[in-house]
Order: sequence, then C-alpha cells, then structure tokens
Amino acid sequence: MRAGSDRRVRRPNGSSARWPGRWPGRRHAPGLRAGLILSFTLGATLLATLTALATFAVTRQYLLDQREQTALRQAFADASSVRDSLRTTGLPVGEALAALSPPDGSEVLVHQEGRWYSTSLEVGALDVPDGLRQAVDSGDAASSWADTGAEPVLVVGVPLPAVQAQYYEITTTTELERTLRTVRTALAAFAVSTAAGGALLGVWAAGRAVAPLNAVARTAVRIAGGEPGTRLPLTQDPDLATIVGSFNTMVDALEEQIQREARFSADVSHELRSPLTTLTTSVALLQKRRAELSPRSRQVLDLVDAELRRFARTLDDLLELSRLESGTDSSDRAPIDAADLVRRALTGSGRRNVPVLAEQQGWVHGNAQQLERALVNLFDNADRHGRGLVGVQVDADDAVVRVLVDDAGPGVPPAQRRQVFERFARVGSRGSLPGTGLGLSLVAETVHGHGGAVRCSTSPAGGARFVVQLPALAAPPAGEARVSSPADDAAGEHSNPTSTGPRRTSRGPA
Repeated sequence: MRAGSDRRVRRPNGSSARWPGRWPGRRHAPGLRAGLILSFTLGATLLATLTALATFAVTRQYLLDQREQTALRQAFADASSVRDSLRTTGLPVGEALAALSPPDGSEVLVHQEGRWYSTSLEVGALDVPDGLRQAVDSGDAASSWADTGAEPVLVVGVPLPAVQAQYYEITTTTELERTLRTVRTALAAFAVSTAAGGALLGVWAAGRAVAPLNAVARTAVRIAGGEPGTRLPLTQDPDLATIVGSFNTMVDALEEQIQREARFSADVSHELRSPLTTLTTSVALLQKRRAELSPRSRQVLDLVDAELRRFARTLDDLLELSRLESGTDSSDRAPIDAADLVRRALTGSGRRNVPVLAEQQGWVHGNAQQLERALVNLFDNADRHGRGLVGVQVDADDAVVRVLVDDAGPGVPPAQRRQVFERFARVGSRGSLPGTGLGLSLVAETVHGHGGAVRCSTSPAGGARFVVQLPALAAPPAGEARVSSPADDAAGEHSNPTSTGPRRTSRGPA
C-alpha cells in the first residue's frame, strides 16, 4: 500500500469506502494499571455482593423456619391449655382466654359456634387467612404468613374438636425483622470492606504487574539519554525471561547497527580526506595562475573552489560527529562561566553587537572549545535560516544552566522541531538555503555529550528559540583555572569575565 494513501475497503457492490484511521466513537481503553485495579475492584464487589445475598437468603430462611417452629410449639401448648380450661372447668371462652398468658407479641383468637373471641381488640377474624381457616376447619393444624399492612405476621391454627372450636395464635415478627436488619447491615459492611480490600489488592497487584514495564521504560530512557550499554537485568521469572531476552537482543542489534553506521561514516570521511586534499591543492595552484584563465574558466574555478570548501566543512563535521557519537571524546574539561562562554562565542564569530542577557551567573563543567563551537553553530543557524540572530539569554538555577538563542525568522513548526537536529535535515523553506545540514546535529551531540539537552521552541517574538540546557556546577573557588577556548586570546580584551552582578545586560562584548 502506498504511504500516505487512503485506506479503503471494497464493498460487496464493488464501490469503495474510506477505512477510518480508528473506529468511530471508540473511546480510549483504560491503562494497564487502571484496568487491573478496576478488575480487582469489580471482581471483589461482585463476589462480596453475591456472597452477601446468598448469606442473607440462607440466614433469613433459617430464622423464619426457626420462628415458625417456635410459634407452632407455643401455639400447640396454648391451644392445649385453652382446650383443657373449656373442657374440664367449663369456663366461658372469654375467661379461658383471659387466664391465658401468650408470649409477648402474640395475640389469640378462638372461633366457637360461629363466634370469635380475642385477647385483643387489635386482631379479629379478618386477620386469619381464608386458606388457613379452611385447613383448620377440616381438622388440620397449619400455619401461614399474613401481611397486616405494618409488618408480616405468622398465624398458626390448631383445631380443638373436643370443644368444637378452632384456636388461632397470631405472632408478630418485630424481633425477627430487627435481627434481619442487623444481618443486612453487617453483610453490607462486609461487602463494602471486601470491595475496598479488592481495590487495595488491585493496587498492589497492578504495581507488581507493571513493575517490569517500568523497568523497561527506565532502561529505554537511559538508552535514549546516551547510555547505549544499559541492559535489563536477567530474571528467573519464566514469563519475563523471554521479554527481557528479546529486549536486550534488540538493543544489542540497534547498538551494533549504530556502531556500524558510525564506523562507516568515519571510514568514508577518512577515505575522502586524501582526494579532497589533492583537489584542494590543485585548485589552490589554479588560483595562483588565475590571471592566465579566461573569464568563464575563472567562474568555473570559483564555483569549484566554493564547493570544495563546503565539502571540506561537511567532511570535518562528519568526522566530528563520528568522534562524538563513538564516545571516544577524551578532551579535558573544567569549570566554565556560561555567560563568558557566550560572549567569547559571539566575539569569535564577529557578532559583537548581539545583546546578551545574563540573569544569574551560571557555571558548567565541560570542554570550552566544543561548547563554543556548538554555540557558534546555533548563531550561524540563526543568521542563515532565521533571518538573523536577535539575542542570547543565559539563565541558571541550582540544577541547570540554560542558554537561549533567539532568531528573527518565522520559527520552526512544532511537528519538525525534533527533525531539525537530524543529519542533513532541511526543514520547510530552510532546505534551499546554504549550509552542510550538520550544524544542529553537532550541537545536539555536543550538548548530549556534556549531559545536557537541546530543544527548539518559539521565542516571545515569534521566531525560533533554541534552548541549550546543561547541568549546573557550583561556582569554583576564587582563582581556579578555567579551560580557555582558542578565541580567548583574540577576544580577551573585549570580554569582561569579572562582571558577575545579579543581572547583566550588554550588547555583546564591549
């Protein structure tokens, strides 16, 4: 499939429709950690809920059965007492019921010869279910749950054939309902605590699960930060051993490929050095005999001379890049005043009138010549591609020292700000302008070699801003030597290294 082309799917009728880059309306899935925590929480909640419901159902049924058995035994005992009172003593039903002592929460009804007798005015014939009445009338003892509106009640009916009566005992379930409410509260608390425990377990399990991924991420960051020899430690976990081995193998292959490319670049550059020297010497000899050449030949000679000089600069840049990328840089390093370094770079490149704003004195540890060359490359880039260098600012704190280089150009599009640091990068309209295309690559490699970083952003005026960030170094003791650049001797009379006030603003070296 051609890069950049629309992805299309063929419909059954032969027409084509554009395949979307992602499913329409599809939401982003939660992360691995959030997914694990959510899964554990939902699982624990579901398990706790089902357990609580099952426990409550079993407990409720058990308590109801127990209550019913107790009510049956009590009703049989009370019915026997009423029957004996009516049969042996001949007491009226009302007096027999008055002599009865039913348990708390229970009321008694007796039906005899078409009349109803009760121990309370709050209960009557309507409280006895029809089905239960029919069963008792047929001579069977039975029980039934009834709803009186306030709460369920248990009605037990016992036939008394010896006295031609039917005995009913109505028992409330207030105590039972109170017990069930307590059980419900306890089970709800159990469910909530179990869900919370599941969430905590999910947090712990998620941490254990993503720990290897965090290790991979940290290792990848270290590799990307300039430590290509970093590898994942071997593990005895069979599930992770394959991933660790594959990752380390991949990094080994990438490192080997980078080294091959660096060696190839260095070899090619060295092999080109001899013929380039020969060509340069030949052009120099022709330049000495320039007067003997025709105007057209002199034009060609000037063109060849300019291209050879450009080619020589490109070759020098490639050799420098190869040396920096190979990690063989053994140059001496010492404390450097960042503001003085900027002024020397401006003076050495003929930019004395560029304003320098130094908020605070900042010191870095590095090679002054390499850092000065990196700054000059940024200045050249601003003049060549950014319509001129506008200003340079030095900012420092306890951790880092920043050098901000602003130009007057249109800026660099956000999508291309990383690309400008690649080799031979030509971004937008900058591609048609002169230059080797290696200057910013050298800047990036030099800064990274000093433990720092460089990035491209937008200046307050709208142009490009290149920010060089280096680790800060505490100010060295008075009189400590500092590595000088080759431009120090030539520019020393123009610089002012002792001017270290809290805020320094100048128009370049005075």
